Amino acid sequence: MTTTANIPADTQTSLERVLCYLQGKNPQRIAAFPLILNHAARILGKPVGVYNRNGEVMGNSHVAAYKRYGHDLILIFSTTSTLGEAMGTKMAFLDEDAPQIAEPLIQKLDDIKKVHMPDPMKDGRLPVYLEATEICVREIGKETCVSTVLAGPFTTAAALRPVDLFAKDLVKNKEWVHELLEMCTVAGIRFIDEMLKRGSLPIIVEPIGSGSLVSPKHFHEFVAPYLKRLADHIHKNGGGLPAVLHICGKTTPNWTPMLEADFDIWSVDNVDLGKAKEAVGHRICLVGNVTPANLLKNTPEEIDAEAKEICAKAMGNPRGFVLASGCEVPINTPPANVDALINAARKYGRFDN
Repeated sequence: MTTTANIPADTQTSLERVLCYLQGKNPQRIAAFPLILNHAARILGKPVGVYNRNGEVMGNSHVAAYKRYGHDLILIFSTTSTLGEAMGTKMAFLDEDAPQIAEPLIQKLDDIKKVHMPDPMKDGRLPVYLEATEICVREIGKETCVSTVLAGPFTTAAALRPVDLFAKDLVKNKEWVHELLEMCTVAGIRFIDEMLKRGSLPIIVEPIGSGSLVSPKHFHEFVAPYLKRLADHIHKNGGGLPAVLHICGKTTPNWTPMLEADFDIWSVDNVDLGKAKEAVGHRICLVGNVTPANLLKNTPEEIDAEAKEICAKAMGNPRGFVLASGCEVPINTPPANVDALINAARKYGRFDN
């Protein structure tokens, strides 16, 4: 069993470590990004349902999680349907889980006329995210990187339209799909602008674009062009910030069209990082990918072993590597397992020796 005496001490701050990636330099050791979302509510002892609807609670939960864990990225986020909610989809809120889609807005094609172009300052829970962002930037923004997360256009469209119908639309109603994706892109850009005003790093998640759900052909046609619009906007307006993309599941089949979207950093889930390094490492900083279910059920020693293997595969990636969970840290993950992931970065991801 690893003790704290076996773990090298950090001499860089979290923010100094992350800035090394942006400067093209090796940090003292790799950064660690456990994707802490709703789990932050557990650290503050608040119900997840309150966390999801109260910006002060969300922000303070992430401040408390950072002070508990010392991770290198704050993720202001709850669920991928938040932008869709602000555009008209109805949600069901739960006391101890993330919100779920209750009623997608677009039941028939003509319902696209009902889509609301959201004001991030007023609509849905977008103001909750922005308030939480402001709290984190103010309280810990000088110590660590604060990001705010939004769903990409394709995933937002799938939150507005029942997924089974949306999948058929990709074949039967292509022009209509592009019209909807344009709306979702404009809404996303508006939200991104509010993040940038607050000094936060926008991160795009596009889980419905997983290779498990979308073919390379459809990714090329319906996903990549709209993601690229968001990446281009961040590159143009972000003051040097990178464009960051997270896609859950098995993305390997879609790596080629994913490159078309021109993101700088990929957070990936159920893939072989060694193969990813060979295929795209000359262009992409890779983030991943301890199995989320293992964080919930395994021991710290098992998390350490998995993270060690991942580091062995991904260290030396030409554009950089960050140790992370493959997707969201489950809400009830034992804190010791999050510690094990971060400590693995301290042990196996070093450049100072």
